Parts: sequence; C-alpha cells; structure tokens
Amino acid sequence: MHDHKRKRRVERRVSTPAEQRPDSLPTDMIRRAGERLSWAAAIYAVTYTLAYGSSRLTPEFLEIWGGRAGVLPPDFIAVSFVLLGVITAVWARTAGPSPGTLLAVGPLFLIAGAAGIDAWLVWGHWEADMTWVGISWTAVWIVTFPLIVPNTPTRTLAAALVAASTVWVWYFIGVRNGGPPLSASLLVTIILPNYICAGIAVVGARVLYGLGRDIAAAREMGSYQLIGLLGEGGMGEVWKAKHKLLARPAAIKLIKSGGSRATQETTPGVLHRFEREVQATAQLRSPHTVEVYDYGLTEDHTFYYVMELLDGMNLEQLVAEHGPQPAERVVHVLLQVCHSLAEAHEKGLVHRDIKPANIFICRYGRDFDFVKVLDFGLVKQSGGSGNVKLTDVGSFAGTPAYTSPESASGEDVDQRTDVYSLGCVAFWLLAGRTVFESTSAVSMLMEHLSATPPAPSSCAELPVPEALDQLILDCLEKNPHDRPSEIWEVANRLRAVETSSSWHRGRMRAWWDRHVAPTHDVPTPSAPVSQVVPLPKEARTSVPR
Repeated sequence: MHDHKRKRRVERRVSTPAEQRPDSLPTDMIRRAGERLSWAAAIYAVTYTLAYGSSRLTPEFLEIWGGRAGVLPPDFIAVSFVLLGVITAVWARTAGPSPGTLLAVGPLFLIAGAAGIDAWLVWGHWEADMTWVGISWTAVWIVTFPLIVPNTPTRTLAAALVAASTVWVWYFIGVRNGGPPLSASLLVTIILPNYICAGIAVVGARVLYGLGRDIAAAREMGSYQLIGLLGEGGMGEVWKAKHKLLARPAAIKLIKSGGSRATQETTPGVLHRFEREVQATAQLRSPHTVEVYDYGLTEDHTFYYVMELLDGMNLEQLVAEHGPQPAERVVHVLLQVCHSLAEAHEKGLVHRDIKPANIFICRYGRDFDFVKVLDFGLVKQSGGSGNVKLTDVGSFAGTPAYTSPESASGEDVDQRTDVYSLGCVAFWLLAGRTVFESTSAVSMLMEHLSATPPAPSSCAELPVPEALDQLILDCLEKNPHDRPSEIWEVANRLRAVETSSSWHRGRMRAWWDRHVAPTHDVPTPSAPVSQVVPLPKEARTSVPR
C-alpha cells in the first residue's frame, strides 16, 4: 500500500501540468530572460537617477523641503532604489542564477520597481487640486515586466496586484508627512489604470508562458527533454538533455527534415545515414567509442539518438585554445583512438571522418585525458553487399583537411583511410596546424592527392621523437599499401615510441585542474557533419598503387 501511494506521488510529480511548474520553461529561454532582466535593471537605475536628479535640482523641490542644504530624507529613498537596480543588474549578469531563483526574483523586482516609481508621493509633494493626464509609469512597468521575465500567470497576477497597490502605501506615508489628501476621483484616475494593467499583464504572461511550454513540449524526445543547444553542424544539432525520471544527464543528436521540396526528396537518404550512424555506434563496445543510450523518430520526423554527456573538449578545441601538445600526451591520446578504431575495423566498419573535431578528450569518472571517438555518420561497411555508397561518383564525403587520397579521388576505401586520417590528426596535435594549409577545399584535396607532406618535427615547436615522426609520415603515404595495414600496427609502434618524459596521471590531473573547470560539456558535431565537395575532372583520378 505504501509503495502504491509513493508511485502515485511520483506519477503526479512527473505529470504536473506545465503551467503549475515554473521550471517547465526551456532553460535557454529563462537564460535569455536573465539577460533581459540585467538590462532592464540597469536601465531602471539610470532612468531613476536622471528622473530624481533632474527633480532634485529644481528650486521648487528645495522650496518644498525648506530650502535645506545637504542630504534630504528623499535622497535615501532614491539611492536605495538606484542601488536595487544596480545590484539586480550585476547579479543577473554575473551570478548565473538558476531558473528557479530567477523566476522567484523576477516578481520581487517587479514589486520593488513599482514601489520605486511610486515613491514620488513621498520625495515630491503634490497639490490637492492637481490634475492628472494619462497613465502612470507604474502601469507601464507592470505591463512590460512579464515580457522581460516570463512567469506563471498565477505568480504574475499576484506580483502585479501587489505592484499596483504600492502607490497606496506611499500615498498614506506622504499624507502623514504633510502632503494634502487627494479627492477620491483623482485617486481613482491615478490608481485604477495600475489594476487594469495588472490584468493585461496576466494575459501577456499567459500567452508568453504558453509559448514557452509549447517549445518545451516540442523539444521532448521520447523519455528525454531537451534543455539547451550545445552545438550544431551541417547535418545535425547536439542538445543537452535530461531524462524525465532518471538523474543521468545525456546529449541528444538530432536531424530534422526540412520543409522544402529538395530537402524532402533527400530526407530518406539522410535519415538512412543517420540511422546507420547510431546502429554502427551502438554495436561498438570500446570504452573509447561514445556510448549510445537510445534513438528514435518523433512525430515531426525528427530523428534523434541519445548519447552520454561528456565533460571536456574535442582535439580541435584543445589545440586552438592550448597550442601544440607534447609528444608523450599525443601518444597517450592516439593509443586510445586506436583502441576505438580497432574494434570498428574488426567489425568491418570504416569511420571515414577521423579528425580533431570528432575526437573528444574528457574527464571520465576518476580518469583524465580519457578519449571518446564520435560521429560515425560516414561509417561504411567494408566489403560484401554491405558496401553502401554515401555520395555520387565525382563527389567527396568527409573533411578535406583530414581526408585520404583515395577518398579524395572518389575511390573505394578500407580501414587504411582511417590510418591516413589518424596521421593527419597526430600532425595537428604536434604542430598545431593541418598537414596542408590550402585555403580552399578543392586545393586541399589536390594536395592530399599529390603533394609531399612535411615531417611533423619540421613544423612543431616541441621536440618530436624520431620514431613518432616516422610513424606519422608512414601513415601519410599516398599509396594505401605503403601505410600500416592495421590500426593495431599503429598502436604497437606508438607503444614503442620513447619520449623524454611520461604523461602520467599526476600530470594529467594537474593539467585539467589548471586549465579546465569541471563542467558537463558535450561533443559538438563537426561543422559541417558531412561536407560534400564536387571535384574537378583532373582530380578524379586513381591513386597510384
């Protein structure tokens, strides 16, 4: 009986309507609301300073307060609300408040802001027979604020009613301090628009909040809900996600069919490639291949798969942010890549898009510099009936800077194409640049077909052992038969490389503690995920055997 009640409580919590849960809004939508709150608070502080300052310097203001010099009582009120705006602006900009905190602070700032606007009833005396035209700035503030920080209609209504009522507090304080009472008709003229605008604010909040819930619902992928976009490429996007019941975070890669006729005609082929990517990745068990949890297709034809969320960066980011890497670390990284590729090759799979952006280095549990190979989107079954062409003859699939000559020329490829690409990756890690530095994709492919690659040691700032230098050059041979034939051969030669120092766990941990704060990052898909470059006729030639 107890278990049954507990299950019902969990089900109610999971199925609570979105309008009752402020955190049901998309995280990125709330984050942008925080940025808007920062700007609104800053503008509030500046405007308040100008409005009070211009009034404070007038002879009428000094006459009201007896012509006294120095600090006056209303000065304390004005400074308090200016500081409130400044503090709120800085906090929203720098503190990175959680969605729950931001949605709780929003209504409070709405009320405090209205109180600051209505404080003129204290720091500026009025005449009993004064005339009033139009609505107050408080009413404008009440209507506008829900568009800055969206919230539930219930919270918005409560905060707007309190904000509309602050004028009463200041009015009675002003009367007690010598201000003349106003007629009932004038009070209604001043205050009634505040309550009308409070009702309008609720309508706007309901519309905006409903749109946010619709976005959140549209982002649900099976048992997962998308939280925020983390990266995008030519064919896919990667989102941070959370499971509806489990605490484990995840990353979701998705591709959505477009609305144009051309896109719809190519969608079956694209989805087929995407489905083969997840199936190919799911059958691999190497700890250095990104783990896939689930995949599916939504009602709007968005294909997605769920993979582990990683804490780190890809090798492209590593070198771009931290420069060329020492030989001992390069060997450590390449050996892990070899472990992933070896299993794929044993299963007859060729990755075909090995490049720095598709190799992720991360914290993994208690391990540092742990490598994950990503993006098997161009994977190909080598040999037999499983050999599926992904591009037409005369086109190239992959990334020009890291492609093999046989892939560039449109020939059939085997696992030695991954060996060549791995050599390009090793060159990048050691030298901080690509093997060839052409500015266009076509000229880059031409250089892979015919140009002699430089030795990494001739381009690297740090020492490169001779054995590692020669291994990379062997991997970059134009003729596949002249390269190491198996990825395990590359791994064995890497183990035999003697470096001046070792890349031990203490060095790894010190590097990560010094350079990378612990986060939950995600592998960013290569941009583009698949790059198709038409080749000129002179490039469509066979590589010499």
